[in-house]
Amino acid sequence: ISIFSRCNKGNKRSNLLYFVAVREPVPTKKLFVMTRPLLLATILFSMSSCLKDKYDLQNLDTSGYHPGLAAPLINTNLVLGELIKKVDTTYISPDNNNLLHLTYASTLFSYNVADLITIPAQSISQSFSLSNFSIPNINTSTSITLGSVVANMNNPERTTIQSANGNTAPFPAVPAQNGGSFNVPALSGFNSATFYQGTLTMAVTNNWPVQITNVQIEIRNQGNNSLIGTFNYPSIPASGTSSKNINLAGVTMSSAIKMVIASFSSPGTLPASVPIDLNDDLAIDISTANIGLLTASAVFPSQQVLNQTIENSIAMSNGEQLNTIILKQGNISYDIDYDIRENAQVLLTLPYLTKNGTPFSKLINLASNHVSATNVTGSFDLSGYTFDLTGGGAHTNYIAATIVADVVSSGNPIPIDTADAVAADITIDNLAFSYADGYLGNQPITVPTDSLDFSLFNKNVGINVSLADPQITLKFKNSVGIPINGDLSALSVIGENGNTVPFTGIANPLVINSPGTLGQTATTSIVINKNTSNITAVLTSNPKTIIYGLTAATNPNGFGVNFITDSSSIDVSMEMDVPFYGSLSGLTIKDTVSFPAEAFKNVYTATLRSIITSEFPIEASVQMYFLDGSYAMIDSIFPSGYEQVVPSSIIDVNGELVSASAPKTTDMTVDAAMAEKLKIAKYIVVATNLATANNGAQAAKFYSTYKMNVKLGILAKVNIDIKEN
Repeated sequence: ISIFSRCNKGNKRSNLLYFVAVREPVPTKKLFVMTRPLLLATILFSMSSCLKDKYDLQNLDTSGYHPGLAAPLINTNLVLGELIKKVDTTYISPDNNNLLHLTYASTLFSYNVADLITIPAQSISQSFSLSNFSIPNINTSTSITLGSVVANMNNPERTTIQSANGNTAPFPAVPAQNGGSFNVPALSGFNSATFYQGTLTMAVTNNWPVQITNVQIEIRNQGNNSLIGTFNYPSIPASGTSSKNINLAGVTMSSAIKMVIASFSSPGTLPASVPIDLNDDLAIDISTANIGLLTASAVFPSQQVLNQTIENSIAMSNGEQLNTIILKQGNISYDIDYDIRENAQVLLTLPYLTKNGTPFSKLINLASNHVSATNVTGSFDLSGYTFDLTGGGAHTNYIAATIVADVVSSGNPIPIDTADAVAADITIDNLAFSYADGYLGNQPITVPTDSLDFSLFNKNVGINVSLADPQITLKFKNSVGIPINGDLSALSVIGENGNTVPFTGIANPLVINSPGTLGQTATTSIVINKNTSNITAVLTSNPKTIIYGLTAATNPNGFGVNFITDSSSIDVSMEMDVPFYGSLSGLTIKDTVSFPAEAFKNVYTATLRSIITSEFPIEASVQMYFLDGSYAMIDSIFPSGYEQVVPSSIIDVNGELVSASAPKTTDMTVDAAMAEKLKIAKYIVVATNLATANNGAQAAKFYSTYKMNVKLGILAKVNIDIKEN
């Protein structure tokens, strides 16, 4: 800092020059404040060397002293890559050639295609009643001796025959009369039974020595003497046999029955004599055939009452033809209403549902209380089982189940009614697969339209930029083994002005690649660039929101063999790559900050000088406005408007650097009148207009290695009042 003062010593006038060194740049306000005492001390020192005691300092003129102060403020090189790092380390980075790129990546959506396949619950119902149940046929034999019948005869025939016992004598004629009642040995297998069908046959062999005629035999229940049926034999010769039968429909018979010879007669043998032996008998064979029970109290024999295979076809809603399903969850539940009063076992087998190669087969025990009906419920876990829905290769969507039911007899009579039934409801539900294959149908896929905040451009990166080579890549990652065609016509952006700008040039239909092998992922990349779309216009709109959605369809070309897993999905992401290659014009950046008016308290005039040499392919024009406390403009730094401060480098038609700019010197001057105005300023507005070379007419490339040399210095005159404390 040079300081000049005048000194009269004697009659001689001398000019004294002093130098004060300032080691480093100091902000203006601090410079003025700090140098005031220093300047005062220096001036006083200089004056003391030339003034005599006769001079009275009180008589000096204290106004009009304006020392000049000059200082370098900045001399530095700015590197574009380093400046970018201070602004953005997320989206902007250099490539291998140091060309800066703006990159952005975001997942738009993920669609779980496993939701396409829903396997409905399957119901398998089987029922049967005891309408065809029958107890074993009755086969029993008994005999009625001549003596037992004679004992019931009238005299004189009874006495005559009894007297001839053991002799040969004429057998007297017997008029029609009752022959007595005789119990039949107990019938086995039931206590009582009511039949809806069947026949009861009784064969009588006459071992008496005489013909019997007009024989009428009644079969009755012993307990209540109810009639079962009547057998009529017109004639049974000696040593002859006659067989008759009756219909049992509607008849109730107990196991304890009797025969009543309601009537019989005999012509006798007179005059012939025959051996008479009271032990001779009528041999009787009783049997049943084709018995059908309505109700009974009988021993239910151990037997298989059901052996049925039920076949079901899964009804899929979109024409799917499934071959294989590996279940990650599922169950078979059963609900069996069992009216038979006897224990049973039900074997449920699904031959095409396997685990580790073994078909599903479960035994269900039905325990009866032998008195009332039984209801049995339960379920089996199907996790890890594999369904072969081809039924061994001949079908699709095919389920077969075999139900085998066996009654396990207790050996005791139980109540039996042909209305008794067994109803089994088998439900296969809660099915979820980990893998499925087959033809999975022509199904729609819809991802509803949604939006995504485009935070990149919310930072105003690239605002109003005409981009020379932007590129967006949409990536579809598909782990579903199904051909899919899609439509991305909903893809658009909402620009800064609120208008919607759709992307154009995207193929429709869009073929989304699918993997050919389980476990693989197929990628489809859709490149959107200036040659295929309107991407430049889209990005120039300064987008704030991305609008996206997808409509698609599976198997657009018809039948094919597909596969899918529970984790199969279509993931769609967006990657944007915008090289810093483009043009910019008309972009004005303004900022308002508080103005340090105190710094200009003692400023008389000031000039800020910049000297800039730049490789940056961008030019900047600057204006500064000074405002008072009510934000009214007081003055501006450049009276004629914006003035270029930063020059653009020289670039060629390809946007490449030819040479740095020539040094550009700019003076920003505050004269005495403006300095007075600045003492009341409260705010300063710094406005900068940015443009690429030739006012934005030329597209340029920005490399991280570009440099800008900035030299900044200040020259100021300050007011000095030597009386000031």
